Amino acid sequence: MPEGGSGFTAEPDAVLRASNGFTTAADALDSALKTLQGALDAQGECWGGDDSGKEFAKDYVPGSQGAVEGFTNLVQGLRGVQQNVAKSMKALSGTEDDVTSQLSKGQ
Repeated sequence: MPEGGSGFTAEPDAVLRASNGFTTAADALDSALKTLQGALDAQGECWGGDDSGKEFAKDYVPGSQGAVEGFTNLVQGLRGVQQNVAKSMKALSGTEDDVTSQLSKGQ
């Protein structure tokens, strides 16, 4: 933090490099999601149509759908965080460049 109080500093290139971890995590979770979806699809409705199977399905089906939706949302969220970090660092770099340009012109 700059001397004298509050402020914000960042090294945009370093922050951008670090933000790639969000993409890496999103890719790994997306791969896990595909594996999960494949396993769920392969099982089909293996519980059967009798009363106990129907009772099992009441909780299992919404739970498995919720898991898939949760993974999907998490993957999208991580990708969104990385994109927002990139936009922020681009804006910060642009602001710094503008200030530097103005100062070099004596304005």
